[in-house]
Amino acid sequence: MNQSVVRPARPSPPPVAAKPLTPAAAEAFERKLNSLALSGDGWLAVLRAVTHHTGRPARLVGVHGGVLAATDDGTTAMTPVSVAQVFAKDGPATVICEPGWSATARAVRAGERRVGLLLLGGAERRADLDDDDVLLRAASTAIAIEAIRRDAVAAASTETAGRLIDELRFGALRNHAEVLRTAARFGLRLDQPHAAVVFAYGGPNQRTWSTALSWLEMPVRQDGQFGLAVLEGDIDREISRIRVRLQGMVGDELVLAAAGPVVSDVRETSRSFRDAETVLGLLRRRPGEVELMFSSLGLAQLLFGVSPERLQAFVEQHLGPILEREEWVTTLSAWLATKGSRAAVAELLHLHRNSVGYRVGQIRELLDANPLDPEVTLRLQAALTARELLSVLGEDKGCRRGNDSAQHPG
Repeated sequence: MNQSVVRPARPSPPPVAAKPLTPAAAEAFERKLNSLALSGDGWLAVLRAVTHHTGRPARLVGVHGGVLAATDDGTTAMTPVSVAQVFAKDGPATVICEPGWSATARAVRAGERRVGLLLLGGAERRADLDDDDVLLRAASTAIAIEAIRRDAVAAASTETAGRLIDELRFGALRNHAEVLRTAARFGLRLDQPHAAVVFAYGGPNQRTWSTALSWLEMPVRQDGQFGLAVLEGDIDREISRIRVRLQGMVGDELVLAAAGPVVSDVRETSRSFRDAETVLGLLRRRPGEVELMFSSLGLAQLLFGVSPERLQAFVEQHLGPILEREEWVTTLSAWLATKGSRAAVAELLHLHRNSVGYRVGQIRELLDANPLDPEVTLRLQAALTARELLSVLGEDKGCRRGNDSAQHPG
Protein backbone atom coordinates (compact mmCIF):
# COMPACT_ATOMS: atom_id res chain seq x y z
CA MET A 1 0.00 0.00 0.00
CA ASN A 2 1.45 3.35 -0.99
CA GLN A 3 1.12 5.56 2.06
CA SER A 4 2.72 8.60 0.41
CA VAL A 5 0.25 9.12 -2.42
CA VAL A 6 -1.91 12.20 -1.93
CA ARG A 7 -5.46 11.68 -3.08
CA PRO A 8 -7.01 14.51 -5.08
CA ALA A 9 -9.04 16.70 -2.77
CA ARG A 10 -12.76 16.74 -3.54
CA PRO A 11 -14.50 20.08 -3.16
CA SER A 12 -15.42 20.62 0.49
CA PRO A 13 -18.63 22.24 1.72
CA PRO A 14 -18.31 25.96 2.45
CA PRO A 15 -16.50 26.39 5.78
CA VAL A 16 -18.31 27.60 8.81
CA ALA A 17 -16.97 30.61 10.66
CA ALA A 18 -14.04 29.54 12.81
CA LYS A 19 -14.23 30.32 16.48
CA PRO A 20 -12.25 29.22 19.54
CA LEU A 21 -13.37 25.88 20.92
CA THR A 22 -14.55 25.69 24.50
CA PRO A 23 -13.51 22.51 26.35
CA ALA A 24 -16.95 21.01 25.77
CA ALA A 25 -16.93 21.97 22.09
CA ALA A 26 -13.42 20.59 21.65
CA GLU A 27 -14.52 17.27 23.16
CA ALA A 28 -17.52 17.12 20.83
CA PHE A 29 -15.35 18.00 17.84
CA GLU A 30 -12.88 15.24 18.76
CA ARG A 31 -15.72 12.69 19.02
CA LYS A 32 -16.92 13.72 15.55
CA LEU A 33 -13.46 13.27 14.06
CA ASN A 34 -12.92 9.95 15.84
CA SER A 35 -16.21 8.73 14.40
CA LEU A 36 -14.95 9.53 10.90
CA ALA A 37 -11.73 7.60 11.56
CA LEU A 38 -13.50 4.59 13.10
CA SER A 39 -15.82 4.38 10.12
CA GLY A 40 -12.79 3.98 7.86
CA ASP A 41 -13.22 7.27 5.99
CA GLY A 42 -9.47 7.86 6.18
CA TRP A 43 -7.12 10.74 6.89
CA LEU A 44 -8.50 12.98 4.18
CA ALA A 45 -11.99 12.96 5.69
CA VAL A 46 -10.56 14.04 9.05
CA LEU A 47 -8.57 16.83 7.43
CA ARG A 48 -11.61 18.02 5.48
CA ALA A 49 -13.60 18.26 8.71
CA VAL A 50 -10.84 20.43 10.20
CA THR A 51 -10.78 22.62 7.09
CA HIS A 52 -14.59 22.90 7.12
CA HIS A 53 -14.49 24.12 10.71
CA THR A 54 -11.61 26.59 10.29
CA GLY A 55 -11.72 27.65 6.64
CA ARG A 56 -7.99 26.89 6.50
CA PRO A 57 -6.11 24.13 4.65
CA ALA A 58 -4.90 21.12 6.60
CA ARG A 59 -2.14 18.66 5.78
CA LEU A 60 -0.69 15.48 7.22
CA VAL A 61 3.06 15.10 6.71
CA GLY A 62 4.77 11.77 7.32
CA VAL A 63 7.87 11.36 9.47
CA HIS A 64 9.97 11.12 6.31
CA GLY A 65 8.67 14.57 5.23
CA GLY A 66 6.29 13.60 2.43
CA VAL A 67 2.68 14.80 2.29
CA LEU A 68 0.36 11.89 3.16
CA ALA A 69 -2.92 13.78 2.74
CA ALA A 70 -4.00 17.40 2.20
CA THR A 71 -7.15 19.47 1.68
CA ASP A 72 -5.30 21.82 -0.69
CA ASP A 73 -3.05 21.02 -3.63
CA GLY A 74 0.10 21.22 -1.52
CA THR A 75 2.63 18.49 -2.25
CA THR A 76 5.81 20.22 -1.04
CA ALA A 77 7.64 17.92 1.35
CA MET A 78 9.39 18.89 4.56
CA THR A 79 12.85 17.59 5.37
CA PRO A 80 13.11 14.71 7.87
CA VAL A 81 15.20 17.03 10.07
CA SER A 82 12.42 19.66 10.14
CA VAL A 83 9.90 16.98 11.09
CA ALA A 84 12.16 15.70 13.86
CA GLN A 85 12.49 19.23 15.28
CA VAL A 86 8.71 19.46 15.70
CA PHE A 87 8.63 16.03 17.35
CA ALA A 88 11.21 17.27 19.83
CA LYS A 89 8.79 19.97 21.06
CA ASP A 90 6.17 19.35 23.71
CA GLY A 91 3.57 21.57 22.06
CA PRO A 92 2.70 23.29 18.78
CA ALA A 93 5.24 24.86 16.45
CA THR A 94 5.13 27.17 13.46
CA VAL A 95 6.59 25.72 10.26
CA ILE A 96 7.05 27.02 6.72
CA CYS A 97 6.57 24.37 4.04
CA GLU A 98 6.96 26.65 1.03
CA PRO A 99 7.13 30.41 0.33
CA GLY A 100 3.90 31.98 1.54
CA TRP A 101 2.61 28.81 3.25
CA SER A 102 3.14 28.71 6.98
CA ALA A 103 1.27 26.46 9.39
CA THR A 104 0.81 25.47 12.98
CA ALA A 105 2.18 21.96 13.41
CA ARG A 106 1.65 19.30 16.06
CA ALA A 107 3.33 15.90 16.24
CA VAL A 108 1.01 12.88 16.16
CA ARG A 109 1.91 9.59 17.80
CA ALA A 110 0.17 6.22 17.96
CA GLY A 111 1.53 4.72 21.16
CA GLU A 112 5.32 4.77 20.87
CA ARG A 113 5.27 5.15 17.09
CA ARG A 114 5.59 8.50 15.35
CA VAL A 115 2.83 8.94 12.76
CA GLY A 116 3.66 12.38 11.38
CA LEU A 117 2.82 16.08 11.68
CA LEU A 118 -0.68 17.56 11.54
CA LEU A 119 -0.52 21.02 9.94
CA LEU A 120 -3.11 23.79 9.99
CA GLY A 121 -2.27 26.40 7.39
CA GLY A 122 -2.39 30.15 7.82
CA ALA A 123 -0.53 30.56 11.12
CA GLU A 124 0.50 34.21 11.38
CA ARG A 125 0.81 35.20 15.03
CA ARG A 126 2.15 33.51 18.14
CA ALA A 127 -1.26 34.11 19.75
CA ASP A 128 -2.84 31.85 17.12
CA LEU A 129 -0.83 28.85 18.30
CA ASP A 130 -2.88 28.08 21.41
CA ASP A 131 -6.22 28.19 19.60
CA ASP A 132 -4.82 26.15 16.72
CA ASP A 133 -3.39 23.59 19.09
CA VAL A 134 -6.80 22.88 20.60
CA LEU A 135 -8.02 21.93 17.13
CA LEU A 136 -4.91 19.93 16.31
CA ARG A 137 -5.05 17.98 19.56
CA ALA A 138 -8.71 17.23 18.89
CA ALA A 139 -7.79 15.83 15.46
CA SER A 140 -4.68 13.91 16.57
CA THR A 141 -6.56 10.94 18.00
CA ALA A 142 -8.48 10.42 14.78
CA ILE A 143 -5.23 10.55 12.77
CA ALA A 144 -3.67 7.98 15.12
CA ILE A 145 -6.74 5.71 14.80
CA GLU A 146 -6.37 5.68 11.01
CA ALA A 147 -2.63 4.95 11.35
CA ILE A 148 -3.38 1.92 13.54
CA ARG A 149 -5.99 0.71 11.03
CA ARG A 150 -3.46 1.01 8.22
CA ASP A 151 -0.89 -0.88 10.26
CA ALA A 152 -3.37 -3.74 10.66
CA VAL A 153 -4.05 -3.82 6.91
CA ALA A 154 -0.32 -3.75 6.17
CA ALA A 155 0.35 -6.57 8.64
CA ALA A 156 -2.34 -8.71 7.00
CA SER A 157 -0.62 -8.48 3.61
CA THR A 158 2.96 -8.67 4.90
CA GLU A 159 2.96 -12.44 5.40
CA THR A 160 1.92 -13.16 1.82
CA ALA A 161 4.37 -10.60 0.47
CA GLY A 162 7.12 -12.04 2.66
CA ARG A 163 6.51 -15.54 1.28
CA LEU A 164 6.93 -14.18 -2.26
CA ILE A 165 10.24 -12.52 -1.36
CA ASP A 166 11.42 -15.79 0.23
CA GLU A 167 10.66 -17.62 -3.01
CA LEU A 168 12.54 -15.04 -5.03
CA ARG A 169 15.45 -15.06 -2.59
CA PHE A 170 15.93 -18.81 -2.13
CA GLY A 171 14.32 -20.21 -5.27
CA ALA A 172 10.68 -21.12 -5.90
CA LEU A 173 9.19 -24.61 -5.75
CA ARG A 174 6.36 -23.43 -8.02
CA ASN A 175 6.81 -23.07 -11.76
CA HIS A 176 8.05 -19.71 -12.96
CA ALA A 177 4.78 -18.70 -14.61
CA GLU A 178 2.96 -18.97 -11.26
CA VAL A 179 5.63 -16.90 -9.53
CA LEU A 180 5.34 -14.24 -12.22
CA ARG A 181 1.56 -14.11 -11.77
CA THR A 182 1.87 -13.81 -7.98
CA ALA A 183 4.45 -11.05 -8.31
CA ALA A 184 2.23 -9.21 -10.80
CA ARG A 185 -0.54 -9.04 -8.17
CA PHE A 186 1.91 -7.02 -6.06
CA GLY A 187 2.80 -4.80 -9.00
CA LEU A 188 6.14 -6.51 -9.77
CA ARG A 189 7.01 -7.36 -13.37
CA LEU A 190 9.78 -9.88 -12.96
CA ASP A 191 10.15 -10.50 -16.69
CA GLN A 192 11.40 -6.88 -16.90
CA PRO A 193 14.73 -5.50 -15.57
CA HIS A 194 14.75 -5.59 -11.76
CA ALA A 195 17.20 -5.94 -8.90
CA ALA A 196 17.17 -7.31 -5.38
CA VAL A 197 17.84 -4.76 -2.63
CA VAL A 198 18.70 -5.04 1.05
CA PHE A 199 18.06 -2.32 3.62
CA ALA A 200 19.80 -2.64 6.99
CA TYR A 201 19.22 -0.94 10.34
CA GLY A 202 20.95 -2.02 13.54
CA GLY A 203 19.61 0.67 15.88
CA PRO A 204 17.45 0.32 18.98
CA ASN A 205 14.08 1.23 17.41
CA GLN A 206 13.38 -2.23 16.02
CA ARG A 207 9.60 -1.96 16.47
CA THR A 208 9.59 1.26 14.48
CA TRP A 209 11.83 -0.44 11.90
CA SER A 210 9.27 -3.22 11.48
CA THR A 211 6.47 -0.69 11.06
CA ALA A 212 8.50 1.35 8.57
CA LEU A 213 9.13 -1.75 6.42
CA SER A 214 5.46 -2.78 6.54
CA TRP A 215 4.45 0.66 5.24
CA LEU A 216 6.52 0.37 2.07
CA GLU A 217 4.50 0.07 -1.11
CA MET A 218 6.26 -3.03 -2.43
CA PRO A 219 6.54 -6.59 -1.04
CA VAL A 220 9.15 -6.69 1.72
CA ARG A 221 10.50 -9.50 3.90
CA GLN A 222 11.90 -8.44 7.25
CA ASP A 223 14.74 -10.62 8.48
CA GLY A 224 15.74 -9.05 11.78
CA GLN A 225 17.66 -5.87 11.03
CA PHE A 226 17.34 -6.47 7.28
CA GLY A 227 14.54 -5.57 4.89
CA LEU A 228 14.62 -7.40 1.54
CA ALA A 229 12.72 -6.32 -1.56
CA VAL A 230 12.79 -6.14 -5.36
CA LEU A 231 12.89 -2.82 -7.24
CA GLU A 232 12.21 -1.95 -10.87
CA GLY A 233 12.67 1.11 -13.06
CA ASP A 234 15.23 3.71 -11.97
CA ILE A 235 16.70 1.54 -9.23
CA ASP A 236 19.34 4.05 -8.10
CA ARG A 237 16.71 6.73 -7.52
CA GLU A 238 14.20 4.35 -5.94
CA ILE A 239 16.65 2.86 -3.48
CA SER A 240 17.67 6.37 -2.37
CA ARG A 241 14.05 7.47 -2.00
CA ILE A 242 13.13 4.46 0.11
CA ARG A 243 16.27 4.61 2.24
CA VAL A 244 15.60 8.28 3.09
CA ARG A 245 12.01 7.42 3.96
CA LEU A 246 13.08 4.59 6.28
CA GLN A 247 15.74 6.80 7.84
CA GLY A 248 13.13 9.44 8.58
CA MET A 249 10.99 6.94 10.45
CA VAL A 250 13.68 5.28 12.61
CA GLY A 251 15.51 8.55 13.11
CA ASP A 252 18.79 7.57 14.80
CA GLU A 253 21.41 5.11 13.52
CA LEU A 254 21.98 5.07 9.77
CA VAL A 255 19.91 2.95 7.43
CA LEU A 256 22.11 1.30 4.78
CA ALA A 257 20.96 0.19 1.33
CA ALA A 258 22.61 -2.18 -1.16
CA ALA A 259 21.47 -3.45 -4.56
CA GLY A 260 22.39 -6.59 -6.46
CA PRO A 261 22.82 -6.83 -10.23
CA VAL A 262 19.93 -6.00 -12.54
CA VAL A 263 18.34 -9.15 -14.02
CA SER A 264 15.40 -9.72 -16.37
CA ASP A 265 14.53 -13.34 -15.58
CA VAL A 266 12.84 -14.54 -12.39
CA ARG A 267 15.26 -17.48 -12.38
CA GLU A 268 18.10 -14.98 -11.85
CA THR A 269 16.47 -13.03 -9.01
CA SER A 270 17.90 -15.32 -6.32
CA ARG A 271 21.42 -14.56 -7.61
CA SER A 272 20.65 -10.86 -7.40
CA PHE A 273 19.64 -11.35 -3.75
CA ARG A 274 22.85 -13.26 -2.94
CA ASP A 275 24.97 -10.58 -4.55
CA ALA A 276 22.99 -7.77 -2.85
CA GLU A 277 23.84 -9.24 0.56
CA THR A 278 27.52 -9.34 -0.41
CA VAL A 279 27.34 -5.73 -1.65
CA LEU A 280 25.93 -4.80 1.76
CA GLY A 281 28.96 -6.43 3.38
CA LEU A 282 31.24 -4.31 1.19
CA LEU A 283 29.23 -1.18 2.03
CA ARG A 284 29.73 -1.77 5.75
CA ARG A 285 33.49 -1.54 5.14
CA ARG A 286 33.14 1.95 3.68
CA PRO A 287 32.68 4.44 6.56
CA GLY A 288 30.49 7.38 5.67
CA GLU A 289 28.73 5.68 2.74
CA VAL A 290 25.08 4.63 3.08
CA GLU A 291 24.21 3.29 -0.39
CA LEU A 292 26.08 0.96 -2.73
CA MET A 293 25.00 -0.53 -6.05
CA PHE A 294 26.43 -3.63 -7.69
CA SER A 295 26.69 -1.57 -10.88
CA SER A 296 29.17 0.82 -9.22
CA LEU A 297 31.64 -1.82 -7.98
CA GLY A 298 33.92 -1.77 -11.02
CA LEU A 299 36.45 -4.60 -10.90
CA ALA A 300 34.63 -6.33 -8.06
CA GLN A 301 31.68 -7.02 -10.40
CA LEU A 302 33.87 -9.43 -12.38
CA LEU A 303 35.17 -11.13 -9.25
CA PHE A 304 31.65 -11.93 -7.99
CA GLY A 305 31.51 -14.74 -10.55
CA VAL A 306 34.81 -16.33 -9.46
CA SER A 307 34.81 -19.21 -6.98
CA PRO A 308 36.22 -18.50 -3.51
CA GLU A 309 38.91 -21.13 -4.08
CA ARG A 310 40.21 -19.35 -7.18
CA LEU A 311 39.99 -15.97 -5.46
CA GLN A 312 42.03 -17.31 -2.54
CA ALA A 313 44.67 -18.74 -4.86
CA PHE A 314 44.94 -15.39 -6.69
CA VAL A 315 45.29 -13.47 -3.42
CA GLU A 316 48.01 -15.78 -2.11
CA GLN A 317 49.88 -15.65 -5.41
CA HIS A 318 50.11 -11.85 -5.47
CA LEU A 319 49.91 -10.83 -1.79
CA GLY A 320 51.12 -13.94 0.02
CA PRO A 321 54.38 -12.52 1.45
CA ILE A 322 52.58 -9.64 3.22
CA LEU A 323 49.28 -11.28 4.23
CA GLU A 324 50.43 -11.98 7.78
CA ARG A 325 51.02 -8.26 8.40
CA GLU A 326 47.69 -6.44 8.19
CA GLU A 327 49.39 -3.05 8.51
CA TRP A 328 51.37 -3.75 5.35
CA VAL A 329 48.24 -4.72 3.44
CA THR A 330 46.56 -1.52 4.64
CA THR A 331 49.61 0.53 3.63
CA LEU A 332 49.70 -1.05 0.17
CA SER A 333 46.02 -0.31 -0.35
CA ALA A 334 46.49 3.33 0.67
CA TRP A 335 49.66 3.61 -1.45
CA LEU A 336 47.83 2.46 -4.56
CA ALA A 337 44.75 4.59 -3.80
CA THR A 338 46.89 7.75 -3.49
CA LYS A 339 49.10 6.89 -6.51
CA GLY A 340 52.17 6.66 -4.34
CA SER A 341 51.84 9.87 -2.31
CA ARG A 342 53.83 9.40 0.89
CA ALA A 343 52.24 12.52 2.43
CA ALA A 344 48.70 11.39 1.60
CA VAL A 345 49.29 7.90 3.00
CA ALA A 346 50.82 9.36 6.16
CA GLU A 347 47.76 11.54 6.69
CA LEU A 348 45.33 8.76 5.85
CA LEU A 349 46.91 6.19 8.19
CA HIS A 350 48.14 8.67 10.84
CA LEU A 351 51.78 7.70 10.31
CA HIS A 352 55.03 9.60 10.01
CA ARG A 353 56.21 9.95 6.41
CA ASN A 354 59.39 8.04 7.26
CA SER A 355 57.26 5.14 8.54
CA VAL A 356 55.35 5.11 5.28
CA GLY A 357 58.63 5.00 3.33
CA TYR A 358 59.91 2.12 5.46
CA ARG A 359 56.75 0.09 5.01
CA VAL A 360 56.63 0.64 1.26
CA GLY A 361 60.27 -0.39 1.02
CA GLN A 362 59.51 -3.62 2.88
CA ILE A 363 56.50 -4.29 0.63
CA ARG A 364 58.60 -3.76 -2.53
CA GLU A 365 61.22 -6.18 -1.24
CA LEU A 366 58.78 -8.88 -0.14
CA LEU A 367 56.69 -8.71 -3.31
CA ASP A 368 59.80 -8.27 -5.47
CA ALA A 369 57.91 -5.70 -7.53
CA ASN A 370 57.25 -1.98 -7.81
CA PRO A 371 53.62 -1.41 -6.74
CA LEU A 372 53.37 1.64 -9.00
CA ASP A 373 54.34 -0.17 -12.16
CA PRO A 374 51.07 -0.06 -14.18
CA GLU A 375 50.90 -3.79 -14.79
CA VAL A 376 51.82 -4.62 -11.20
CA THR A 377 49.31 -2.05 -9.91
CA LEU A 378 46.49 -3.73 -11.81
CA ARG A 379 47.34 -7.16 -10.37
CA LEU A 380 47.70 -5.85 -6.82
CA GLN A 381 44.41 -3.91 -6.97
CA ALA A 382 42.65 -7.04 -8.21
CA ALA A 383 44.21 -9.08 -5.41
CA LEU A 384 43.21 -6.52 -2.75
CA THR A 385 39.65 -6.43 -4.10
CA ALA A 386 39.52 -10.25 -4.12
CA ARG A 387 40.77 -10.30 -0.50
CA GLU A 388 38.07 -7.88 0.60
CA LEU A 389 35.43 -9.91 -1.21
CA LEU A 390 36.66 -13.15 0.40
CA SER A 391 36.47 -11.50 3.82
CA VAL A 392 32.85 -10.46 3.24
CA LEU A 393 31.92 -13.92 1.93
CA GLY A 394 33.50 -15.46 5.04
CA GLU A 395 31.50 -13.17 7.31
CA ASP A 396 28.28 -14.04 5.45
CA LYS A 397 28.97 -17.76 5.85
CA GLY A 398 29.65 -17.31 9.56
CA CYS A 399 26.36 -15.40 10.00
CA ARG A 400 24.43 -18.12 8.20
CA ARG A 401 26.01 -20.84 10.37
CA GLY A 402 25.08 -18.85 13.46
CA ASN A 403 21.49 -18.45 12.29
CA ASP A 404 21.23 -22.15 11.50
CA SER A 405 22.53 -23.05 14.96
CA ALA A 406 20.05 -20.71 16.61
CA GLN A 407 17.18 -22.24 14.67
CA HIS A 408 18.34 -25.83 15.17
CA PRO A 409 20.11 -25.97 18.57
CA GLY A 410 21.82 -29.11 19.81
